Amino acid sequence: MYSVEVPLGSVRRAAGSGPIAHASPQTTVAFSPDGSHYASGGYDGRVVVWDTADGTPRWTGRHQRLVNSVRFSPSGRLLASCGADKVCRVWRVRDGALVDLLSRQPDDLNALAWLSDERLAAVSQDGTGRIWEVGSGRLEDVVLMHTDHCMSVDASAAGLLASCGEDATIRLWAEDGTPIRVLREAGHAEMCRWSPDGALLAASCDDGYVHILEPNGELAAKIGPYTAAVKSVAWSQDSACLAVGAYDCTVRLWERDGARQLVRWQGAHLWPRSLDWSVDGRTLIVGTISGAPQLLEVPELPLDATAADAEPIRIEVAASSWTNGVNHLSAEAGALAAGRDDGAVALWRADGSALHLPVGNGSLVNAVALCPGAPDLLAYGTFSGLVGVVDLAAGNGPLYEIRGEFPINRVVWSPGGDRLSVADYEGDLRTFAWDGRALSEISVYSGHSGAIKDFSWVDEDRIVTISTDHTAHLIEADARLVRSFTGHGELVNSGSVTRIGGRSVLATASRDRTIRLFDLDTGELLQVLIGHDESVKAVAWQPGGEPRLLSGSYDFTGRVWELDPADWSVGSVEVLVGHGNAISSVAWLGQDPVTAGWDGRVLRWHRAPGDGGYAAHAFEEPAR
Repeated sequence: MYSVEVPLGSVRRAAGSGPIAHASPQTTVAFSPDGSHYASGGYDGRVVVWDTADGTPRWTGRHQRLVNSVRFSPSGRLLASCGADKVCRVWRVRDGALVDLLSRQPDDLNALAWLSDERLAAVSQDGTGRIWEVGSGRLEDVVLMHTDHCMSVDASAAGLLASCGEDATIRLWAEDGTPIRVLREAGHAEMCRWSPDGALLAASCDDGYVHILEPNGELAAKIGPYTAAVKSVAWSQDSACLAVGAYDCTVRLWERDGARQLVRWQGAHLWPRSLDWSVDGRTLIVGTISGAPQLLEVPELPLDATAADAEPIRIEVAASSWTNGVNHLSAEAGALAAGRDDGAVALWRADGSALHLPVGNGSLVNAVALCPGAPDLLAYGTFSGLVGVVDLAAGNGPLYEIRGEFPINRVVWSPGGDRLSVADYEGDLRTFAWDGRALSEISVYSGHSGAIKDFSWVDEDRIVTISTDHTAHLIEADARLVRSFTGHGELVNSGSVTRIGGRSVLATASRDRTIRLFDLDTGELLQVLIGHDESVKAVAWQPGGEPRLLSGSYDFTGRVWELDPADWSVGSVEVLVGHGNAISSVAWLGQDPVTAGWDGRVLRWHRAPGDGGYAAHAFEEPAR
């Protein structure tokens, strides 16, 4: 194992901005019951408690992996947090002291709900939920069961528990964990929340609606439809209105029956995976891709807002700070491009020069692609759905831009550079012809049942797509399916194709912590690589047909796998340690592996003389 000490990626402050505390986007937010504090958790593993009065951080706690949920106890004296390190931590709000650590659930913890100041429910990626006694740390003898990942849990004022998961059910439980009812009509739900009066349950679902359900399972109302994924919901204290966060960079305030949209907040930095409503009804809090959560002041609604045809109040929200987390790398002809949280692309050229390109219009850059044979041509895609092409030699801003409805996961040029394919969060792969001035759509592939996370051009006629539906597809460039690759037990994050000894080999990386190697032309499974102890986020074959694979993981490490093509056994594995957060993307610059992460570091690894191990140096930040 080889490690390197390099400066940690920074959180940058915009002119005139307020306090910041996170080095990466926030995954979860919550107000205290009396509204005097709010809490946030993020990809950086930090838990931050803030004073509502002045928005300053009061204290910061740490998890070893990303944080998925923060919730205040009913009294407001305690804060619970949980995440991908498989533990729940309970903090004293007054001073941040750790008062309990609950650690007997075997997989990522996704969400929490307090039943009282002494009892806490936690649900897990393994499809189970458990109830703990806080203080004693006793795990109660009851299991809340789903048949797939359990994503959310909430307790009503009367103590009724609701949980939802990727098994397309919402399940109701008594306070002691006794099952009461299964609600099947809502589909896959990301979040469920009881109204404060306990009369209704809101669930954000994958059909583009928020379903509002009565405890008996009757559908009371539907809010939508949304074209982007609906991720989060929060009730007003009088149970009359519902705030909804979606992956279109909006938070929208609706009447409970869904008849009218009252307010619409829009901001390219808004990442509404989580939101919450203050007890006085005046403020919403929402997660962002910047250095701090966003407080949204709820306006006094004018009288004419009650009219049936009234337009919602529209409010544009600007980011006050940003982070330098890296989301994607592209390498070509000795140049390296990195798409970042701060809405910029960092570019390092083979001649040693570096550029900072603010192309995202305030939204994080999720994908970058340098064009084969023309590395001055750069394509990018953003969380807000923007796709653009830049001529770096001209230096006059984007040559061409188009905007879609959904977050962009990946953009890749064809080998000849005359086509650009774009994958989005909703599962479409769109291929465009590029004539040097504009993009024109020529095909669409919609064969996956989940989002397309990654894809690669195999040659001028074939593409491999990688999806959250646990599969990879080999398709013709005109969008005809050739074959599927299956076997992963979780979503597939990344894929890479190479040709070794006359055989085309596909590597796929999954949240199930494995890498699978397939014969691309026959579908044969060649090998399963096991070593990372968290989700494998990225893979890349070394160019030139070498049997050497680079991987990066949520476990903060990269790995270089040396393989024997005779039987695809592993000859050796070298572990690259130098990141302070998950590795989000990997690439090769010639013989050198490159890793990038949400800590803002981009590291180039060189083989050290002598023992043949790897040492690294960090790319310097381009001048702004």
